[in-house]
Amino acid sequence: MKSLAVSALRQRFAEYVRCGPELTVDIPSTPTLSDTRRADALVEFPSEDSNDYLGRGLIVEVQYANESKDIDAVTHDYLSAGYSVYWARPEDFTNDRFRIEEMVIAFDQRAESAFAASWAEPPDIDPPEEYLDRFTNPDPLTFNDPNPDCSHTWKYGGSDLHDRDFCKHCRLERWKDRAVDAYIYDESTIKTNTELADRAAQTAFEQREKKREKENHEHVWEPRGENRYRCRCGARLKEHKGEEIISNDPFQDFSEMTITDPQYCDHIWEREDGCMRCISCGLEDPL
Repeated sequence: MKSLAVSALRQRFAEYVRCGPELTVDIPSTPTLSDTRRADALVEFPSEDSNDYLGRGLIVEVQYANESKDIDAVTHDYLSAGYSVYWARPEDFTNDRFRIEEMVIAFDQRAESAFAASWAEPPDIDPPEEYLDRFTNPDPLTFNDPNPDCSHTWKYGGSDLHDRDFCKHCRLERWKDRAVDAYIYDESTIKTNTELADRAAQTAFEQREKKREKENHEHVWEPRGENRYRCRCGARLKEHKGEEIISNDPFQDFSEMTITDPQYCDHIWEREDGCMRCISCGLEDPL
């Protein structure tokens, strides 16, 4: 049947660079992990633009009743490489010829057995975990969300890779793998609440310090308890043994702080019952 298919392809197409049975086709990086496939019958055209409908060539795969080929995986690979595919059944053959006219009708009607490079999309397939090993990034990668308890808020531009998203809450990074139409997550980028709180505090402090370098800020002190005062900018003042001690870092004394939803923030403080609360990120500082 493979030989009959080759004979029919040679008669049908006048120009080709190769046409024969069991020819090897190089496959681009796909989730099937196959570098090459051996086509049952192949006709390959002189150039990729030789045939606007069929692409680089046409492959006829013979589908035996007792053969367990993964049709979706094979079709995915050939279409990804730019070849059209037809899955021929035993009834497509007589004793001495391949009924190629039935194949033509199948392509015209876009039957389930015909896949043209010009209009057919590679079938969806489930990639094995080994597919991730093809990436050069050594960090732990997974198709499953490694932090499902986080109510992710995604923002474009994770780490130094412009095609990544990152979660504003847990810093988890992900990117879309177009070959399988699924997200890949980089588990190593997750930050704990403590790490986020420390980074948020440090960043907010550095931002305020930069502003103070540009502005001649004058503190307006509000009572915060016995011998304790606080400015709206976050600075603190303590009276100790007749001396005034000023700290511009509101997180210097962590025992007095309560973190609710840490994030990068140049805090805007408002007084509430029993605490000062940032109206931007919800950070609380007990009075």
